[in-house]
This record gives sequence, C-alpha cells and structure tokens, in this order.
Amino acid sequence: MGDWAASRHKARLDRREAIDELIAQLRFEVRLHLAEPAVVSRYDDLAEVFAIGHRECAALLAHRRLLPWWERRLLTRFARRLHGRVIAGSVFDVPPGAPVAGAFRVEIARLVPDAGDTGARYDVQGRGLLTVFRLALGARGEAWPDRHDVASTVARNVLVCSSAFLRRSPWHVLWPVYRVRGLRLWRL
Repeated sequence: MGDWAASRHKARLDRREAIDELIAQLRFEVRLHLAEPAVVSRYDDLAEVFAIGHRECAALLAHRRLLPWWERRLLTRFARRLHGRVIAGSVFDVPPGAPVAGAFRVEIARLVPDAGDTGARYDVQGRGLLTVFRLALGARGEAWPDRHDVASTVARNVLVCSSAFLRRSPWHVLWPVYRVRGLRLWRL
C-alpha cells in the first residue's frame, strides 16, 4: 500500500508541475504583450482563437482526477475564468484532437464584441480573460474603440488571477480570492 500511495503522490506532483508550466507559458505570452505590444497579431480568426483556447484548456484540465478535490475545484474555476464558460464546457463535450470550429459555430459567433461592449475590459460576459485578450489583439477586435486599453487591462487581470492560482491552497475553496476592478467584484 505504501508504494501505491507514493506513486499517487508522485503523479500529483508531476501533474502540478505540468499545470504550473502551462500557466507559466500563458503568463509569458501576456507579459510579452505588456512589454512590447505587437503590431501584427496572429489572433485574427475567431475559430482559431476558440481552437487555441480549447487546446490550452484541455491541457489544463487533463488528468485532473489525480489531484485532490479542492485542487480540482480550483482548477476548474480557474479554467473557466481564464478561457470562458463555453471553451471550458467544450473540453468536456469534445474528445481530444477533434476539430472544434465546426461544432461550436454559434458559440464562436457570440465571441465577436459589439460596438457597445463596455464590459469587455472586465470580462463580465464570461468570455474568459485570455479569450478577450486575444480578441482585443486580433483584427476582429477593432469593434472596441479602446482595444489596446482592453488588452492591457485584461493582461494585468490574467497575471493577477494566475498568480493567485499559483499560490493555491485548500483555503481558497472555502474562502475564494476576490478582487475589485472598478465597481465589479469577481472571484478566482
């Protein structure tokens, strides 16, 4: 029984390291934009933004059964906050490696920001912080008159949210991490 517990503990540590590495990659992408905003963006196609988010969210949520219940709950909450409810839900509906652009056309069409989309900066619509960040960087994000400001604000929110997740503990499930932005309150 001791060998089984040791191997399970080793698997948990490996999974935590893999999750932390994925988060470090996302943080690097966001920090790179804050340091040197790109003139040309690779996030011009909405279906590609959705597919990238689906792949990243699936990688985050892979093998979550190895983690303790509190960490699974925080990871699911973090994935929804980072990628949005639709992308996190698509991970559960679509098998790994399957094309998602054809199956979620209606959801992808809802990602397009409207001209009066004032809450996009704080992601009130549930699109996900990284999704809003990538839409603001892409050519399709031109509907927002302040898209650079939206990208910068959301990038800072991604950094704060991910740093709070990296310091995760069971206490965060019982007492969620709250952050006030403007007059809106959101939790990790």
